[in-house]
Formats: sequence, C-alpha cells, structure tokens
Amino acid sequence: MEIPKEEKRKLKTFQLNNKEDFIYYLYQLICRCYKILKRQDRYLNKLKVYIEDVQRKNILKRAEVIDVPYEDYSDFLALQGHIETHLLNTVGDLQGSSMSYYKFRDLIQKKKKKKTLPFEMREIEDGILKILVGFNRARNFQNHEPESLITAEAKMVEEKHLLPIEYNPIQIINYETCTLEFLADMYKSYKELNNGANKVFESMMLDYEFLLGTKVEIIDVI
Repeated sequence: MEIPKEEKRKLKTFQLNNKEDFIYYLYQLICRCYKILKRQDRYLNKLKVYIEDVQRKNILKRAEVIDVPYEDYSDFLALQGHIETHLLNTVGDLQGSSMSYYKFRDLIQKKKKKKTLPFEMREIEDGILKILVGFNRARNFQNHEPESLITAEAKMVEEKHLLPIEYNPIQIINYETCTLEFLADMYKSYKELNNGANKVFESMMLDYEFLLGTKVEIIDVI
C-alpha cells in the first residue's frame, strides 16, 4: 500500500507546533551536539599532543622546516573532517527536512514576527546569530566541489607553460611527507570551529533552561 504524500512529508519532518515540541527538538539537538563536541575535543587533544611531541623531538635540530608523514596528516584530517561535517549540519543546516539549531532559531524568529509563537522565548545574541550564519555558509560550501579549483589549475598550467597533462595512463600523485606547519594550521582552524560551536552550545543550553524555567545539568550515562 502506497503511503500518501502528506504522510510521507510528516515522516520526513518533525512538526514544531507547541512548546513541548520545541523542548523535545532542542533536547535532541543538545544531546547530539554534546557528543560531537566531546569527540572533537578528544581529537583536537590528540592532534595537539602529536604536534608538541614532534616539536620536542626536533628541538635540537633547529630545522626551519619539520617534515612529518603525509599519512599522519591525512588521518588527522579525516578525523577532524568527519566531526566538522556533523557539527556544521547539527548547527547550521537550514534545509527543510534537516535538524539544526539554526533552523530551530529561524523558525522561532519567523513565528515571532507572525505572532504565532505560543510561548515566550528569549532573544538570541547577535554574536551567536553571526556564528550560525557562518556555520551555514561553511556547511553549504563544504558540500560541493567548486569548478573554480580546476579553472585555476588550468590557467596556471597555461600561464606558466607547464607540461601538459598525460591522460593515459592516469598518474595519481601521492605525497610521502608534508611540513608540520600543515598540522599546526589544521589545529588552529578546527580549534576556532570548536570555540564557535561551544558558544552555540551555550546558547542552546540557555534556550533550554529558559523553556524549562530552571537550571539544567548534563550527566554522562554509560
């Protein structure tokens, strides 16, 4: 038996109509975001320890450039990139069937303007709103491969009269090493993302406490 279109739509989206709906939705967001941030903290600490360990081992060499295995860089990038994807989606996705704090706040604002919000809600800080907008842009950019990448490369090949690309066989370049600076830049970039996400998480908690009318604690249950 085929499911009616309206029923399919309801299964894809969570309807936010009353205060209890908003509380439950925000509760789910907080649980997800808390777990993601804990994993990100752990991965960032591993990256920091790795960088400091390499620096300590090379302190007597006084080398201007410190090389590390490219595979190590790739592994750290994969870990951080995986977390980044989940974080950007949970915080900044505005698609109709997606679940995010930005969508939660956007819906509240729209209902406030229409005077259809059936409960009182605190105002969100401008700084948090800017972070949400930034996360949304980063999320949208992350989910596509821009053609500008190959346009720029083709232009460079032409201008610098580089050797033409050999189309057969296809040659895949594999790097053996990269500089430690690559990992330091990675740490700095994802640490900034983490700082912004933690500020957003604090805003989530303030919203949740406002809706419940009481202070809330988080307990890790195993």
